[in-house]
Amino acid sequence: KATVSVLYWSFFRTMASRSRDFSKVLEAIDSLIPKTSAKPLGPSPAQMSNADAMAFGMKKLGITEKQLKELNVIHIAGTKGKGSTASMCESILRHHGLKTAMFTSPHLISVTERVRINGMPVSEETFATHFWSVWDKLREDESSEMEEVPKTTFFRFMTLVALHCFTHEDIDVAVIEVGMGGRLDATNSIPAPVVCGITHIGLDHVEVLGNTLSLIAAEKAGICKKDIPCLIAPGQHPEAQEQLVTSATKAGAPHVTCPSFSEYSGDAKVGLEGVHQLDNASLAVGLCHTWLQLKKEGKSSIPSFPFTLTDAFKSGLAETRWDGRCQTIQVNDKLRVMIDGAHTDQSMKVAVNWFREKAAPEREKRLVFFCQQRDVEQLLSVFKDVSIFKKAHFTPLLSSKGSIHASNVVSSEALEWVQKQCDVWKAMVPSVEAVVCSSLPSVIDELSNTTEEMDVLFTGSLYLAGDVLKAFKSKATA
Repeated sequence: KATVSVLYWSFFRTMASRSRDFSKVLEAIDSLIPKTSAKPLGPSPAQMSNADAMAFGMKKLGITEKQLKELNVIHIAGTKGKGSTASMCESILRHHGLKTAMFTSPHLISVTERVRINGMPVSEETFATHFWSVWDKLREDESSEMEEVPKTTFFRFMTLVALHCFTHEDIDVAVIEVGMGGRLDATNSIPAPVVCGITHIGLDHVEVLGNTLSLIAAEKAGICKKDIPCLIAPGQHPEAQEQLVTSATKAGAPHVTCPSFSEYSGDAKVGLEGVHQLDNASLAVGLCHTWLQLKKEGKSSIPSFPFTLTDAFKSGLAETRWDGRCQTIQVNDKLRVMIDGAHTDQSMKVAVNWFREKAAPEREKRLVFFCQQRDVEQLLSVFKDVSIFKKAHFTPLLSSKGSIHASNVVSSEALEWVQKQCDVWKAMVPSVEAVVCSSLPSVIDELSNTTEEMDVLFTGSLYLAGDVLKAFKSKATA
């Protein structure tokens, strides 16, 4: 599609890198993230609806509806398993020889992880090129001061950066993960995806999406569109399942619930650990099969399931990698860490069961925990009848929702919140010793120097998962 376009972007990358390096990108991103939960007085551009803000942004960027349709999007919503399902879809289609793009959130180590081409995060240089193009277009009528925040919010801005990148990369398919909800999400500005998918529904973000499975399912199913196939992951709670079917029908979206992965005969293996990934794998396989039938075979309806998995499907599933979800790292000859970003009670049960199966019986077992401002009693109640841990460590994070940068400075408020989590544990699981750690590096150093053979579960937050991965990556390169 345009050799001229490729040459232009190569030139633009070079020019941009001379004056605006990646550190400046991070400074600009940081200015987009609210530093307080207080609402601003009076109207603000950031208070525009996602639909209006995205329409404004794409018009400024010159991204047309035709270009969005040419991305051939697979759009994925749900409470649990969105990122895992997206990563499986991307891997399967890449193994079919397609050039893939993927947009997910949050990132664990680098913001570039959110925008991927052919399974890999884009380079810092490429990210910066598209970032500054979006930034400048949204600010061209504003003051040149860095403090002037563009007419958008952080997630909207990242969505625009991804779409700007994808529309310039000559891709075959884009796998797009919803940020939160679905109906009002910034990613729902994509008018005509090829196919939509909905993963398991659970209770999360109840203050925004509603406090019942039915209300949350209705928001997630807001990505359903007339005549666009919608696939539903197997194993849904009946209340959620009923609402998803109702919402899809109301939207005029042809829909089907995917079969259990066990119905696919043969020797297919899923590269991501945990039995819960089988439902995600079934949805991913269904989404990819539907996409291939519609785009490559010229079919006009949802194909039947199950079907015979080809080598490309099997290889794509087996070679999928998705950090921070049921991930194991052998740190040294004594310490093995297991990381899962579970942050709902249902996903916490899955993570604990995975750890129980994975941990060696003869090894000492520890827990390192942190959760965001959620119902800590409900989350920790999962551990009431779990007797495998010798000790539980409660730690503050290095990262935060309020900044793109990690910080070794722990506020008194953060320590108070960690102390509350520890107190709840002591009341619920008095038989297991619990301690508050001054910082995440301190507990990692303590565990890394163990003389006992030890398995440690880090869980409670994707932010914790990211901090832990970054910490062990730094140790490995030190």
